[in-house]
Amino acid sequence: MNSLVSKDEPLETSMVHVGYLVLKKLENADGGRLSLAEIATHLAKNNVKKSRPMMFALIFLHMAGIIEFKAPYIYKLAA
Repeated sequence: MNSLVSKDEPLETSMVHVGYLVLKKLENADGGRLSLAEIATHLAKNNVKKSRPMMFALIFLHMAGIIEFKAPYIYKLAA
């Protein structure tokens, strides 16, 4: 059976958890947009210091239809 979180990876750096952190920050962002630098800074404060979890989380959110990329920002799509 497929799952979103591997039993071999730490939960704190899973794409689902990191995606949650990104969405939480997007909800509180002015204008509903964030730059990659703002996201990386926020994730570093939450002990996600590598780019790989951020990249997978952003891809996960984009493929799920939750966020959109418009350079240089990331926007949350209206639900």
